[in-house]
Amino acid sequence: MEKTFSIEDILFQYFSALPKTEREKFTINSSDDPKSLAEGWEEALTTDTADGIVESFRYYNVLNAISSRDEFCLSYNETDALIYPFVVKSIFNMFPDEIGKSLLKKAECSTVDNLINALKKPPAISIETRNSFRLTLMENINGPILSFLYSMVYLMGFSSGGESSFLTRVFPIVNKWDGHILDAGGGSGFAGLMLSTRGLTTYIDFSPFRARRAKAIAKMAAIDKGDGGFFEKMLDLIDLESGAFGLTLDRSLIPPLTTSITKNLHHESGDLSSIPKHLGPFDGAIITDVLEHTTHPEDVLSNVAMTLKPNAPLLLTVPTDKNGTNQRAMEDENGLTFPFLLHIRFFSDEMIEKMAQDAGLKVVEFHHFSYKKIQSQKPMPMEVMALLVKT
Repeated sequence: MEKTFSIEDILFQYFSALPKTEREKFTINSSDDPKSLAEGWEEALTTDTADGIVESFRYYNVLNAISSRDEFCLSYNETDALIYPFVVKSIFNMFPDEIGKSLLKKAECSTVDNLINALKKPPAISIETRNSFRLTLMENINGPILSFLYSMVYLMGFSSGGESSFLTRVFPIVNKWDGHILDAGGGSGFAGLMLSTRGLTTYIDFSPFRARRAKAIAKMAAIDKGDGGFFEKMLDLIDLESGAFGLTLDRSLIPPLTTSITKNLHHESGDLSSIPKHLGPFDGAIITDVLEHTTHPEDVLSNVAMTLKPNAPLLLTVPTDKNGTNQRAMEDENGLTFPFLLHIRFFSDEMIEKMAQDAGLKVVEFHHFSYKKIQSQKPMPMEVMALLVKT
């Protein structure tokens, strides 16, 4: 029978692998043994209580601090990480038997433990085996594998990674929209929180943990928004995590928070490929930094489009196909075991136009942008923001 993994399972493996000196930094409920830590942090990280949210911020800050050493990272791609063998074995066991046997044969390994040892060798020796594992994963990715990896992502950081880009590129446009807006794939809840300052907003994410946390965070941010308050600590945590990519929030663009946001903002969890019709119809929608993580982005786009009123706008952001070409080359060159940032899909303008047409949408305009310049050349268009409208 196919094994599924809970947040507690992953945390238990992580804390079991850490030396006691590092585990003690995560002490919760006066306990620091792996089982108690896993149970305590699973509760704190999936709760919607104020105390649990505050504790979860402590968890992410401690994790960020100790992750300066590769072996202590909670990571699926860092081969020196103490949890890496557990991650590889878990994914391997989700492959069909014939796929797993074929992978072992290519790597000239008799068992999955031998395979893990081969993957952990220096890149010069292991690069072919690592790339073979990643390509096998990409060819056989499915719901349980994605669920496991996104549980990892949830535990790896609070930020969903796109908050800075949302604030500078998406929010100035959507802030002018009227009516009820859908935030599809709302992640950390930051975008939904910002959208609710302008009016009625519905946040939906596949993760019930994220949805519960985002709802609690909205309430806490509205109440404790002053200097040094909860909302400022949330912004500090986003900046801390996004700093790894050279990104920070432009806080001058953040509108004042009022208690009205708790009335304006509604939270749901569910599959974006089957959004309940009763949640709509919406006057507009955003899908930011979401479609690249899905196996069937066309289904997600079509379903979101079905919830829109006629002539309603939809704004999406995705990585470009040129970005994908560069990423795949980088993955091959460095021998990554898993796709970088779990980006499994990339998009050309033509692909977006085709998906839009099939979903009953029309492209109004494209805007290509990059997060950073590449040497002395013009910035490469790493991302595209597309404004669509329901026909």
